[in-house]
Amino acid sequence: MQRAVGVFIGERAFCPSFQLKDGIFHEPVLDLFQHAMTLKVPHNVFGAWMVSALPGQPGSRPVDQLGNVPQLRDALGALADRYRPVE
Repeated sequence: MQRAVGVFIGERAFCPSFQLKDGIFHEPVLDLFQHAMTLKVPHNVFGAWMVSALPGQPGSRPVDQLGNVPQLRDALGALADRYRPVE
């Protein structure tokens, strides 16, 4: 469970269903989430990114492109540059 994507709303934590495939954790999502944590992208920002259109690719969301993890890792890096918390 430590690898699971968590989205926090108020005092509650939710685990989005996009990280499951056939009832088990979907490895591409877990890989992207681990990469997001390395880049210090907040959980909620990552969750929103997974279901939002990719820049320059209207109608194409990361959750729909899980067969292309290298491209998504690059897109996640660009997201991190915009949303990484200031240290």
